[in-house]
Amino acid sequence: MSIRAWQVAVLLTLPCGTACLPAETLADVLRASTVPVRQFSGSDLAQKVTSYAVSNGNPFLLAYYVDDGSDLLQFPLRLIRFDRAKRDLRRADLRDVSVLFRDETLTTCLGSVLDIREYSDTVYIDIHKNPSAGCVIVLSSELKFKTALSGWLLGLVGADYAVLRRSEVHFMSVHPLHLAVLNVQQNQATEVYPYSGDPQRRQFSRLIEPRISKKWCMNHNAQCDPENFDADLSGKVIVNETANLFAFQVQFNVSGFGPAVEKQVPARTVTYVFRERNGQWEHREFDVRQLQRLLGSMSLKDFVTQGSGKAFPPIR
Repeated sequence: MSIRAWQVAVLLTLPCGTACLPAETLADVLRASTVPVRQFSGSDLAQKVTSYAVSNGNPFLLAYYVDDGSDLLQFPLRLIRFDRAKRDLRRADLRDVSVLFRDETLTTCLGSVLDIREYSDTVYIDIHKNPSAGCVIVLSSELKFKTALSGWLLGLVGADYAVLRRSEVHFMSVHPLHLAVLNVQQNQATEVYPYSGDPQRRQFSRLIEPRISKKWCMNHNAQCDPENFDADLSGKVIVNETANLFAFQVQFNVSGFGPAVEKQVPARTVTYVFRERNGQWEHREFDVRQLQRLLGSMSLKDFVTQGSGKAFPPIR
């Protein structure tokens, strides 16, 4: 569990921001987590660290940058992994990591570390670029680089799959939601949402289209594509590792289409369930009423973890 969120919360309560806090050294961070320091040089321990995240369990994980006094982040991104049971210490430096943004533009993964975690011998690092973009760096438990993708990590479906939210262009009239699944063993990402033929998205687009004002769109330099609307996650991705299945809820809204559309088309919530079968991701979608009939008295979380097979037709 990363302590970075706690640090950010503390900073927000301080009127003077980071200036109120003394700069931490690598020695401070390691000793606070009871990590032996004898294998580090004195110069390394004395270095000030910045924009870092810690996972304090077993193994201990740390991803950080050295604060060189310039107020700018600089590669390398430094990594430390300490196996408390085996007393095994590993270190690595990532000197340059880039990803394809929207599969078009190569961009660096230089940014603040939001989170670092290890699951089933794979290390995941979340990097913050801006409110609409990030990077996920994937490494082996030996801290060897495997891959990097543009976006954020949302959940892990066992040891084999990672669910990611793709980065978006920040300054746009709408922010659609794009999700991908990374096959961790093959280092291959597959876009799973949105998908072609989604009846829930099609219905929402049909509500938007006849109410669009071309004049308003031109005056506000808005895209106004009825098939490309705001969609955001409502809550967390829920995972059933045993069934290779995950579910999430999405809220559609018409922000960015003008006041006339906003008054006439209410937001709606749609639930999506994905299941891996024979190397493919099956999917089902449910509006509020359909979901209520499916769940009965169960919560969505209980349904996913206990009775999620009901979301799909029987396998014949």
